[in-house]
Amino acid sequence: MDHNSDHMPKGSVTVVNPASWANRPHQLAPLLAAAAGQPESSRVVPDTTGAPPSTTLLVADPTYWASRASELAEALDIGATDNEAQPGGAGGGPAVGAAPSAHERLTLTVEEAATVLGVSRAFAYEAVRRGDIPAIKIGRRILVPKTALHRLLDSVNDEGPT
Repeated sequence: MDHNSDHMPKGSVTVVNPASWANRPHQLAPLLAAAAGQPESSRVVPDTTGAPPSTTLLVADPTYWASRASELAEALDIGATDNEAQPGGAGGGPAVGAAPSAHERLTLTVEEAATVLGVSRAFAYEAVRRGDIPAIKIGRRILVPKTALHRLLDSVNDEGPT
């Protein structure tokens, strides 16, 4: 793992070729749940299509994502798109650091999520590490899907504070 792994929840799972799983989130979900319980060296879900490994997506808190297949499909799409946009990726998209405005994106950085939630940056990273804030790791970036954050806030509003 890279030096940013201290911000990730224990039990993260690596998905090989996330784009190949984007149309099959219901097949991937139980594999994530099973891999979460494996030793750290075995927490990899391979691409079953036979395509050679070209990209990976580190899924933080796989048990969260295993129970939310529609959000998982969105996260896989985001992961595949982001990987293709990186230099050397298949898509050759925007340069490193170039990104559409926050209104167009489907994800927030942890810092942006902290601002939205009204908490400090350090507290937000700790909440991601604990799995309190759902996040995905793509390369060295940690992203919070907006839909997952909205659902988290909606569930708190429906149930009251925890």
